[in-house]
Amino acid sequence: MAARAQPIALWRRPGPISLVGLGIAIGLLALALAAIGALVSVAGHGPAGVGGNILRVAAFTAMQASLSTLLALALALPVARACWRRAATWRAGWLLPFSFLPVVMPTTVAATGLIGVWGQRGFVSDYLALLGLDRLPPIYGLGAVLLAHVFFNAPLMLRVLNGALTSVPASQWRLSAQWGLSEWERFRQIEWPALRPVIPGLLALVFLLCFTSFSLILMLGGGPAVTTLEVNIYTALRFDFDLALAGKLALLQLVICGAVVVLLTRLTGRSWAATPRPTHGVPHQKGDTSTLCRSVDALALALFIIITMLPVIAILVRGLGPYLIVVSEWPALYRATVTSLVIALSSGSLATMIALVLASARTRRSDAGLAVWPLDLSISLYLAVSAIVLGTGLFILLRQVADVFLLAPLLVTVGNMLIALPFAYRVLEGRLAALATAHDRLCAGLGLRGWRRLRRVTLPAIAPELGFAAGLSSALSLGDMTIVALFGSQQFQTLPWLLYQTMARYRAGEAAALSLWLLTLTFLLFMGFTLAARMLGRRRHA
Repeated sequence: MAARAQPIALWRRPGPISLVGLGIAIGLLALALAAIGALVSVAGHGPAGVGGNILRVAAFTAMQASLSTLLALALALPVARACWRRAATWRAGWLLPFSFLPVVMPTTVAATGLIGVWGQRGFVSDYLALLGLDRLPPIYGLGAVLLAHVFFNAPLMLRVLNGALTSVPASQWRLSAQWGLSEWERFRQIEWPALRPVIPGLLALVFLLCFTSFSLILMLGGGPAVTTLEVNIYTALRFDFDLALAGKLALLQLVICGAVVVLLTRLTGRSWAATPRPTHGVPHQKGDTSTLCRSVDALALALFIIITMLPVIAILVRGLGPYLIVVSEWPALYRATVTSLVIALSSGSLATMIALVLASARTRRSDAGLAVWPLDLSISLYLAVSAIVLGTGLFILLRQVADVFLLAPLLVTVGNMLIALPFAYRVLEGRLAALATAHDRLCAGLGLRGWRRLRRVTLPAIAPELGFAAGLSSALSLGDMTIVALFGSQQFQTLPWLLYQTMARYRAGEAAALSLWLLTLTFLLFMGFTLAARMLGRRRHA
């Protein structure tokens, strides 16, 4: 007689990975709290209260971040709708892969590209001069900062918004075509319900990125009239050595960023990123072929290409010249290249490994019904603790017990790793949770647990996400100038710091060549990790 079927007992114990992840989370929390405690200790030594100048700087920082966020959304939303509608006929879908380039591009490189297009000696000014018109005014100021932030954040918004639109079921688009819904009715009934859940969290994230912007403000601000909390912290610490003022500014920024992070975690789910999916088989909608609709889409796409692609072209054109040979003869170039690559590979690998452990621990603890808030808090805290705040806290914390400039390589590596960690974690955590749902019952039936399951099932399945996280973390570290601006010197230089110093000496030709060199390394590093992980995943995943 056949025995009655027995239900498969799932493996609900969290295992060692949960304890390791919890220990790492406690260590991350302790480091962040130690840095915050150092800021509190020095902030109490200065005059009581917050001066009016500090409040004005904070108000300007919030204002420029708000304007940058709204402008980026105003550009990304019509471009996302145009990409969805024209993906098949205009090949507008090609914008999506290339739109990720500004996201990983170093801010110092982007600044030289924007100057190469919109500066007084840029492409646009040269074209106006050929027509007998006046050249553009100096780019430096609030307008340049807003343009740079739109350049960086509009592509990020485009990918998320386009992913939201492509997630709408094809049946809804077929019904819309059958009923002949107008443009406004289609947006109100179909598109807006898909966009509404992602827009608030996306606005909060981009606001946070603009609020904590440092390199762009330092290079394009143009003076004290256009300055932010981060630049003031850098000035107070590096030039004035006013620890009390630096501590107050850092704490004020921490409070504001903390409030935004709390809002961000309440508005978003497990992942901020959305992957666009193919839209084949979706019928054309009423009005898509009208002259007005086609003209609006063409204008939006053209504006997006001008803002986000022309600076990249300017970097390529201006960098390929005689100054590339001049720069290649600098001994400082090769020292900075080796230093930057070692720091980028170390911090990117560390960020990816720690993110994998924390994401795995969160998934296991969630399945076992245990608390996951320590893991989430340890990650979210480093969104509020920006690079300049973390660097200031570490400087104050260590200056009494060690030579911080001697420890500069280690501090920059650790700081870059911590800043990239939230992004790597968000890339991996959602995918691991989905894999747990899909594979838990099968792995329990096959008796796959622990290291065997990780090696045979999990790692091959998440290989693309691992490569993306490692490439993104390494690219962000390679192009970051925030922490090295606090600890850098003539003996310790990275490529972004060398590029900034070259631009500060008004050596535009050498700066263009350095920008091309740094952009090439960043792109190769990002694509190398991504492609290697995909190839490894295809080979090992049955």
